[in-house]
Amino acid sequence: MHPNQGWPPQQPPPPNWAPRPSVAPAFLAGGLWLLVSVLCFVLAGLNSEDGKGIRQTPQAAVALLGLAFGRGVVGNGDAAIVATYVAGGVVLLFAALLLARLGFARWILAGLGFLVSIYYVFAVIRLTINHGGTFIIVPGVALMLWLAASMVSVIPPVGQAMR
Repeated sequence: MHPNQGWPPQQPPPPNWAPRPSVAPAFLAGGLWLLVSVLCFVLAGLNSEDGKGIRQTPQAAVALLGLAFGRGVVGNGDAAIVATYVAGGVVLLFAALLLARLGFARWILAGLGFLVSIYYVFAVIRLTINHGGTFIIVPGVALMLWLAASMVSVIPPVGQAMR
């Protein structure tokens, strides 16, 4: 008996046919950016309760955006708390756009992420030079999270998932 008896012969797919790319990389990148946003809100929230400012949790305060520039630039630390809140809000907005698979959002997030990663490298180096070895942990974790989210955002599978 012939194997195709009763069934039409199967045709190969057209030569330019390709399976649709997975959307999982876009959701992975969006999830990492949501973690970055949560980190920003937690860091800023820990240091803005009860009016104590950055004296409340000094180990977490060193990870606030801008605090490594010194008292002459930042003042009492309120500007760093606000900058961290604003960065968390901007990241949350563009992470939602990334999860909606709008391609421009990943490039804006990647640019912001690499810029903040450079700041955290500066903060870790400054803490190391000033003998603040016990304070490096939180900025180091923040650096790794910002850098990981930025790097995942620019890989080609994330770009293919945006289509």
